[in-house]
Amino acid sequence: MLTRPVVSTIPTLRLFSILLMVVSLNAQNKSWDRPICTENIVSVPRGRPAVMSCNISNTFTDVTIQLTAHGKDRTIFKKKPQGNFSWSGWELHVQGGQAQLVIKDAQDDHRGIYLWQLHGRQRYYRNITLNVSEPSNEDKVTDTRLFTSLPDQVKSSQLEAKPGTLMGVIIAVLALGVPGILALICYRHCRSQKPHWVRRF
Repeated sequence: MLTRPVVSTIPTLRLFSILLMVVSLNAQNKSWDRPICTENIVSVPRGRPAVMSCNISNTFTDVTIQLTAHGKDRTIFKKKPQGNFSWSGWELHVQGGQAQLVIKDAQDDHRGIYLWQLHGRQRYYRNITLNVSEPSNEDKVTDTRLFTSLPDQVKSSQLEAKPGTLMGVIIAVLALGVPGILALICYRHCRSQKPHWVRRF
């Protein structure tokens, strides 16, 4: 009786499907917002500028900021798109993946918990507490140099928000490995098509 051995390609197909899943997950990771915000607590002397910022690796769709202070909740900015906005001592600057809240002259009315609702490709929430303290003698010195350096702080936080190149390297390696796996599958499949006759006695 002549028999033909069956070469199973199930383990190879399983490995291929796992690799495809990893590649798709890595591609999806590139679209994650990866938010980076100011530290949880910001403290400034009264009368000095206060800056809070949240940056993401994608472009903002909208930004909402609410303030909880003195037992009350109020919305400072609601679903603001790209652009510059100001209201009652607060300034919001939204550009690309950068959102910056600036208070040029921090007072007791400005202190409290700021709830940021960020909307890029996902939604993200972040609380930042602003403390306003009594100014010391040194704090009463003109703060012109400090305020002019604010754009540099934004640039540095923007650089931190950019996704690393490690993910791109991983995706490139996997993308180059997939054709090799396909070639291996084809090779095994072609070999399995050739009749290997075995004579049984």
